[in-house]
Amino acid sequence: MIIKYNNIKAEFKRLGLTNKRVAGILNISVQGLDKRIKQDKPSIHLITYALTKHFSEEEQNLVKE
Repeated sequence: MIIKYNNIKAEFKRLGLTNKRVAGILNISVQGLDKRIKQDKPSIHLITYALTKHFSEEEQNLVKE
């Protein structure tokens, strides 16, 4: 599996998702989402991958650059 994206927020935007919507999906606050993104832990990358697989209309491989 290849994961490629410039940054997490840009990937959410590409998918047409706002931070508020992503936070709602994860059942956390927007501040909590921002904190997870800033911590750069593997879980936020897995969340990004899962959201991309779910909301993306085309099959694609993602790689963090």
